[in-house]
Amino acid sequence: MVQTGWTVAEDQELPDGALDKCAGAVVFIDREEVAPGIAHYLWTVQVGPAPEDRIGLHRVVKEGRPNQPIRTRKAVFMQHGDAKDFVGMFLPGTLSASTPDDFGAAVYWARADVDVWGIDQAWNLVPAETMEFGFMEHWGIDKQYRDLGAAVAIARMTRLFSGNGYDKMILSGYSSGSGTGYALINAETQLPPGLRQVGGWISVDYAPFSDDPDWTEIQNCSYVQYYRDMIDAGEFGYFVGFDFMGVLARDDPDGESPVFPGFTNLQAALYLGAGPIFGVGDIHYLAGVWEDGLPVDLVHLTVEQWLDFMIAGAPWEPVKFMLDYCVWGCMEEDVPWDDHFGEIEIPVLNVGGAGGITPVSQYCLGLLGSDDVTDLTIQLLPDDQALYDFGHIDLWVADVAPALVWEPILQWIEDHSHTDHRNRNPHSH
Repeated sequence: MVQTGWTVAEDQELPDGALDKCAGAVVFIDREEVAPGIAHYLWTVQVGPAPEDRIGLHRVVKEGRPNQPIRTRKAVFMQHGDAKDFVGMFLPGTLSASTPDDFGAAVYWARADVDVWGIDQAWNLVPAETMEFGFMEHWGIDKQYRDLGAAVAIARMTRLFSGNGYDKMILSGYSSGSGTGYALINAETQLPPGLRQVGGWISVDYAPFSDDPDWTEIQNCSYVQYYRDMIDAGEFGYFVGFDFMGVLARDDPDGESPVFPGFTNLQAALYLGAGPIFGVGDIHYLAGVWEDGLPVDLVHLTVEQWLDFMIAGAPWEPVKFMLDYCVWGCMEEDVPWDDHFGEIEIPVLNVGGAGGITPVSQYCLGLLGSDDVTDLTIQLLPDDQALYDFGHIDLWVADVAPALVWEPILQWIEDHSHTDHRNRNPHSH
C-alpha cells in the first residue's frame, strides 16, 4: 500500500513494524492502465529463502482516479493453469497485437466493480534461458497451494486496510490450477474458521481426479513413471513448448513441424488448438473449423490471436508439480490433498466447456460437503459433435466468452459476495 500510494482506510491503521517486516519481500513492479479507469498492478513476493522462490501478485481494479482503487465488497482471486501466467490467461489482450488491449476476464469483472487479484506461480518467473533447474526439485503441489494461500492472504489483508472489509475471498482455479485450488481449500478445512482465507470456490474446466477410466489412465497414470524417471535423472524443469510451437507457426508456417511429424508448423499449431490432443474422447482446447479431417481455422478467435496466445506461454514448469497431479489423478496412491473433501462446505461454482475437460470433471463435485453447488457447462452443439464444441481455452479467449462465460461467473460472484447494504437504494430490487 505504501509502494502504490493507496490510502489506508479511516478505521484502519497499519500495524507497528509492518513496513520493516515487508521490506524486500514485497516488491512493486508496475502499474498500467489496461482500460479507461481500470488499472493493473504487479508485484513480486519472496516466499522462500532461495532467490527463485518468488511469486507474482496481480490486482486489476477500477479506480476513481489514478492510484486510488474503488472500494468494493466484490472480489475474486485467480489461479492460472499450466503453461500460462495471470496476464496470459486473464488479460490476454495486453499480449496480443491482434486482440483489443482491454479484452480479458479481469477487465470485464473490474468494470463491474469486482476487485480482481491473481498469482503467477514461481515457475512463471523462471527465465526462458535457464539451463539449471535444481531449485525446482521440490516444487510440487504442496509448494504451489501454500504459495497460493499466502497470496490470497496478502490480497485479503490489503483489502482490509484499504477499506474493503475482511470477507473471505472467492477463489477461482483454472485447469491444473483447479487442482491447486482444491488442495488449498482441502487444507483450510483443518484450520479454525477464523483463519481460513477462502469463502467461495470456482473450479474451471478441471478436477484433480475423475471416475472416467480413460481419463484416469491416459492423462494421469500413464505419465507417472515418465515424470518419476525425469526426476530420478535429475531433470526438474519441463519444457512446455507452447511458445516454441507458436513462434514456428508464425515465422515459418510452411516448414515441417518438429513436434507433429507430417504437419507444417501452422498445421501443428492449429491441431494443438482444435485437435483431440488429450487422447480422451473429443476433449480439445479450442473449437475448430475442420476440412478433410484436419482443423484449418478456429471458430471463436482468429489464428493470429491463437498464435499470440501460444507465444505468450511460459517456457518452463516443474516436473514435480506435474508428477504430483498425475499421481493424484491416477488414484492408485494415497495423497493428502483430498483427505477432507467432505468437509469443504463453501459455495462452489463448476465451469467448463462441453468440448473441454468438464465432461470428465463432475465426479469431484459429489464428494464435497457443500450444499451450494452450481454447474455451468457451455454447450453450443449436440452431444455427438463435442469435437467441434466450446473448448478448454475458449473459456478465456473466445470472442463469445464475455457473454457465455464471464457474465454468468460475474453473476455468481455478485450473488456470493457480502455487499454493504448501507450503499444500496432501499427501493431498488
